[in-house]
This record gives sequence, C-alpha cells and structure tokens, in this order.
Amino acid sequence: MSNLSSSGMRKYFGTAITAIQLGFDFFTVVATYLVAYALYVGALSRSSPQSLSEFLFFTVFSATIYLIVLDRVGVYRREISLLNIREIRGIFRAGIYASAAILSISFYIRFTSFSRLTLTFAMIATPIALLIQRQIFYRIHILFHTRGWSETRVVIYGVGTIGQHLCRRLLESPALGLLPIGFLDDDASQIGATISWPGMTNRKLSVLGGEAWLTEARKSGIGTVLIALPGASFERNQRLVERCVELGLDYAIVPNTYESFIQSVELFEIGGIPVLRRRKRTVSFYYLGAKRLADFIVATVGILLLSPLILLFWILIRLDSPGPVIFKQKRVGLRGKEFSFYKFRTMRVDAPKYGYTPQSSDDPRITRVGKWLRRTSLDELPQLFNVFRGDMSLVGPRPEMPFIVEKYSALERQRLDAKPGITGLWQISTFRGAPIHDHIEYDLFYLENRSLLLDFAIGIKTVTSAIRGVGAI
Repeated sequence: MSNLSSSGMRKYFGTAITAIQLGFDFFTVVATYLVAYALYVGALSRSSPQSLSEFLFFTVFSATIYLIVLDRVGVYRREISLLNIREIRGIFRAGIYASAAILSISFYIRFTSFSRLTLTFAMIATPIALLIQRQIFYRIHILFHTRGWSETRVVIYGVGTIGQHLCRRLLESPALGLLPIGFLDDDASQIGATISWPGMTNRKLSVLGGEAWLTEARKSGIGTVLIALPGASFERNQRLVERCVELGLDYAIVPNTYESFIQSVELFEIGGIPVLRRRKRTVSFYYLGAKRLADFIVATVGILLLSPLILLFWILIRLDSPGPVIFKQKRVGLRGKEFSFYKFRTMRVDAPKYGYTPQSSDDPRITRVGKWLRRTSLDELPQLFNVFRGDMSLVGPRPEMPFIVEKYSALERQRLDAKPGITGLWQISTFRGAPIHDHIEYDLFYLENRSLLLDFAIGIKTVTSAIRGVGAI
C-alpha cells in the first residue's frame, strides 16, 4: 500500500511541520525555564546561586533532554488517537521522565547548585506550557488543513457509516495531512447528497459520483482514494484497487474485519500467515484503588469549595422557572447496576423525562439559566455527589438510560465494565450532539487505554473544552 502522505511537496510539508513543532517545543521549554529563573530573581527578590549564563546553558541542556524524551514517547509520530488524547498523555509522561533524567544527569555531572524552587516551578510548568503551545500550534495547523495548503487531497469511496466515520476522523486530525474533499459510492441514488456532522456545521462534503468519477480525480487534485466498503466482496475491492493503480492514484482500504475488530487488535504470524486478534485488556488493582481514592478526594474537596456556587445556581434555577432544582434520572452503571443520576435541571418541568437530548441551545424546552449551564457544562456539578457515593467516577464512559442499555449488543455492553464518568472522551468531542451509543469507539478506546495519566489528560481536555464552550449544548 502506498504511503498516504508521500507525494511530492506534501511529503516535505509533513517533515517541515514536524521540524517546526520541534522548534516550538524547544523554545517553549527554554522560555519556561527562563521565566522560572526570572520569577525567582525578580519577583521574589532572591539572589540566584548561579549566573544567567550558567542557567541558560542548563536550560538548553534541559530542552534537549525534553525533545529526546518527547520523541521517545511518540509525541512526534504522524498518527492519531481520539481527540489527540495520546499526545496529551505523552506530554505528561515526558514531563515525568525528562524531569527524572535532568535531575539524575545534573547530579552525576555535578552542575553548579540550582535553586530548588526554580527547578520545581520549571518542571511543573513545562508540561502545561507545552500543552498550551501545542493548542495554539494545532489551531494554526487546522487553518492550513481547512484551506488545503500543502495537504494530500483524498476522496472516500463509501458513504456508509464507516466512510463517514473515517472522514470525521480525518477532519479532526490535521496532523495526518489528509484533506477529504468528498465521497464516492456505488449507490447512484446517493450522488449529490451532502454529508455533515454535529459540531462541524462548517464542514459539509458531497457525494461526487461513483467509480466512473475516479477518472476525474487527477484533474481535481486528488492524490489518494480511501476505500471504505467493509461489507463489499473481495472482488469488488480488488477491482477498485486495480482501477486506482491504472489511474496512478494512491489508495488505502478499510478491512472487512473493521466492524468485528473496532477494538484494538494486534497482528502476529502463525507459520508465516498473518493473523489478527483482539488485544487483551488488563486493569491493575492498584489503578482501580488509586482512581477511587482520587475520585473520593476530588469529589469531597470539590463539593466543599464549590458549595457557594452550587447554592447560587440553586437560587437562580428556583427564580428562573418552577419545579425541582435537581433533575434525577435512572442510569445504568458498573456491571449493569442502576443508580439515580443527578444534574441541575436545565429544562422545563413539562419536558419528557426520557425524551431526546436537545440538539441546540435554542430548543424551547431549555430554560434561560439552563442555556448557560449547558453551554458551560456546569449543569453536571451535582454529579460530584454521584462520585462521592461511588456510583460514578470523575472520568469514564457516559452512563446510559436503562431502555437503551436493554438494546445493547455484546460489544456495546463492554461500556458497563467501568464506572460511568462525569467526563470522558465523548463528552469533550465535537460530536457530543449525537447520541452516546452512536460513538462506541470513544468508550472502547478509553477502556483499552485507561490509566491515571489518561484520566488526567481527559480532565485537562475537559477544562479547556468547558472554557471554550466546546462539546456542550
């Protein structure tokens, strides 16, 4: 299979993007360490045990270590995970490893004495500064991506669920350098249809044609065809591959096993025969214990610190519309156990208790205070009591209603292998407006990769999403 990002100048553009990112990361680490030094010397009016030139040398040394560690944990790979969560987790892992390496090497080669306060601030602030810088860099990259500058233009053959899912992933993952410009499909009735996604109303793509349209691909600047027909026969996929080869187009195929292996799989060989198998999940007892302890501490502290805010919202909801302040609903949690789920009421009391989720803040069922609470996700605050009681966790799959869980497939029931969470991958995605059960890949990704670092990364992403009002209705 051809390398999807290897054509012409676009290959060098991808390399240039990585080089620019390396430069930004190096500058960010250096700047953070220098800010720590300036705060110690200036704001605290302390005399530093070393000169600025000595500290600058140490800073460049530390930044170099950081880049090496960032590369080793895979932050610079041109591959994606859901919502770049692996990148966020990688940055925090790099922060731990790089700090340990810097301190160890410094002790071994006996650098001149440093202020412990300066080093502590720098080592804590650097991962945060890298995350902020990468968010800015990501926005710039999105600008390049949406305008098609130096990107590989692709069409997706197959407008079904898998094709649309693939397109959505490409649209939210500019690091791959693949810009979808439309769909192709064997169903003539689909030609001319427009495809869009919740949360991405400015990105609408059309079904351009069928197999015959491939002859127009080169004229339209298309470099790659992504074949997403997992239900098609081997012969059908083979014919499309041969057609792409004839026309000089790169291609890639979503395998027929996609729907069976939506979970993580690994490839191994038996006597030279490639075999796919599901990667086994193991959950550490220590992880579960530490997670419950963290949930209890954060929920307790959160309830105490936020009690004035909770009281304020209580009063505002009372004044805004008649009815109870707290909305209670039966949800399904760990191992299928039902519990009472709490939220601030954001809809009128005559709204159906188990009706469909509002798709817009202009839904007439939503109250005035409710619009603001939903936009900021502050309607979720009462769920801290669910976490305190142990029904929920801070991070996990979203709890569903019993009548939906009754219809779960065996694959979907794996959502019940973990405590439901206040936040999670689905909640911070741009597709929160769609039903939870339509996006099982979010929960499966979490279940297969869960760790304290992943929970922390999702927590950070939740805070930034809430500030920007992303993923909330």
